[in-house]
Amino acid sequence: MHSRSISLLLNVLVLIVVFVLAFPIVWILMNSFKQAADVNSYPPAFFFRPTLENYKVLFDIAEAGATNYGTIKIQFLKPVTSSVIISVGAVLLSLIAGVPAGYALARYNFQGKEDLAFFILGFRFAPVLLVIIPMFQFFQAVGLYDSYLGMIWVYQLITLPMIIWLSRSYVEDIPLEIEEAAAICGAKRSQIIIKVVLPLLRPGLVGASLLVFLLAWHNFALGLILTAKNTPVTVALLKLLNPGVNFYPVVSAGLVVSMIVPICLILLGQRHLERGLTFGALK
Repeated sequence: MHSRSISLLLNVLVLIVVFVLAFPIVWILMNSFKQAADVNSYPPAFFFRPTLENYKVLFDIAEAGATNYGTIKIQFLKPVTSSVIISVGAVLLSLIAGVPAGYALARYNFQGKEDLAFFILGFRFAPVLLVIIPMFQFFQAVGLYDSYLGMIWVYQLITLPMIIWLSRSYVEDIPLEIEEAAAICGAKRSQIIIKVVLPLLRPGLVGASLLVFLLAWHNFALGLILTAKNTPVTVALLKLLNPGVNFYPVVSAGLVVSMIVPICLILLGQRHLERGLTFGALK
């Protein structure tokens, strides 16, 4: 009887935690289907007539209406496309550069290896404001301002250190004897990496790619300073929060759309993500 009471109490606590964590997302989803009057009503309206008008306005199927600043064209599809291009490009470039670097840090011993590894990791924790002003001046000087190439490059500050460190830990979890056995059979170093190591790393790399994609997708500061037209989705949402523009339902619809891509990727790669997060059970 005592154990059942404890189990019931724990279940209730879990439900409370789930409610607290899920309520903001559910509330945003509800607001995306409300009219402006329902969003601003007090007490908050939990029962309302849903409408798709906010999503139509978001993608310019319907007109946003006249405001103190005139008629606004949101064109939200372009920021979503820009975020996809920048985030996917940043992840791919990080994988190309980061996996070999992680392998080298895991398998080779050289002077200053740990210092170099922590120096790379330090970029992940460096304040964005520390580099964003010099990067703004540099991008304007070399013509990379407001370009996808420039954004993919600067996003390496976010994605590359994570890929290197995760790749290093994944490689260290692969027994060295497997590579030695392949070498005894006559395989060259490049063949060992491509045909032995990379297949074993695939679950971990998929999980790592999903994690760094989410970091890139939700970044705000870099896109705010270094883009003007090719803004990511996080910056595009900010532009709807202007004085005299009551677009809170449309902003909620934009937030829902911005969550769809990461959620779909997580659902599609859930199996690999779980295996990647638990990588190391090979030992």
